[in-house]
Amino acid sequence: MSSGLSTKDARVQYAIYGALFGFAFPVIATLFDAFMRDMGFGLSSLIEVQRTQPLHWIIDTAPLFLGFFACLAGIKQQEVIEANDGLELKVQQRTEMLHEQNEELRTIQDELEDSLHRISQSINYAQRIQEAIISNTQELKAQFQESSVMFRPRDVVSGDFPWYVRKDNYHFIAAVDCTGHGVPGAFMSLIGYFLLNKIVKEQGMLDTNDILCELHKEVVNVLNQETESDVHDGMDLALCRIDVSNGEIMYSGAGNPVYHMRDEDLVEYKADFWSIGGTQYKKRKPYTAQKFKYKSGDMISMFSDGITDQFSADGSTKFGYRRVKDHLIANYNKPLSEVHESFEKEMNLWMGDHRQMDDMLLMNVRL
Repeated sequence: MSSGLSTKDARVQYAIYGALFGFAFPVIATLFDAFMRDMGFGLSSLIEVQRTQPLHWIIDTAPLFLGFFACLAGIKQQEVIEANDGLELKVQQRTEMLHEQNEELRTIQDELEDSLHRISQSINYAQRIQEAIISNTQELKAQFQESSVMFRPRDVVSGDFPWYVRKDNYHFIAAVDCTGHGVPGAFMSLIGYFLLNKIVKEQGMLDTNDILCELHKEVVNVLNQETESDVHDGMDLALCRIDVSNGEIMYSGAGNPVYHMRDEDLVEYKADFWSIGGTQYKKRKPYTAQKFKYKSGDMISMFSDGITDQFSADGSTKFGYRRVKDHLIANYNKPLSEVHESFEKEMNLWMGDHRQMDDMLLMNVRL
């Protein structure tokens, strides 16, 4: 039966089919009774069978009852067909809706992929700019041939950067670790780089403690941190001034120490506690300076906390300061290129499959 039939059409059609089927019962019963009584199959004989046998009157009602029940079955059948048609319509509507949603999702995905591509291009371009400005260590290597820099950003761009400037007879070297990583850290690194250059090159400050005090003031001013700002970004760094003529180093640190090695002896010069920038330290004191003598062949090492805070492969332990010291002591008599290579291998083994937590920077300089 076609789904286009109305409820009335199904009822009439099923009633006709039922009545025709029911009509077969009295016909067959009458013919059979006439045959059994040897009355022949003439019209008069059949009428006689019907007249003389009351049971046939009951059988004659079969078309009526079967037609009625078939009509009820037709109504139910039509209800099932209409329900199926409704379900098919809903399925079709939902299929069309899902198709439209899939098209919208494909459009959104294409837009996201395009945006990500453009963002990736911008970040890669920013990386080239950052490397050209602050990650160039050629000047350092020109002055100290035995020097190495392990620079490993967590993301494409970095909040850590090595810094070198020569002013008068002094060589200034710093390992700077800015707040954050990625793009925010990279912005802070540019701020730190240009402020350090300004303070030393233009303002002519030469004492490391004065440089850090001025750097703090400049960062607070640039980031407008004197007001009630939510921006508490800044930087930690170890800053050394090398006086080649006198064989003396002046060191000041904000959070990060410097290691001085002579043969197997390693001396750690600790930094002041408070970072550059921010107003979270209400009782901040001026940065201090420490001086120490060095000999030819001595080495100084500076690094960011991305190294010491890196978790092991199972995520249970940080690399820590002790492992940095042990590695430097164990390799003190090797060329710095080999020290650099072996440290990278040790860090890779330590990390395993664990993700890099922060930017990493390690600077070694043989004096």
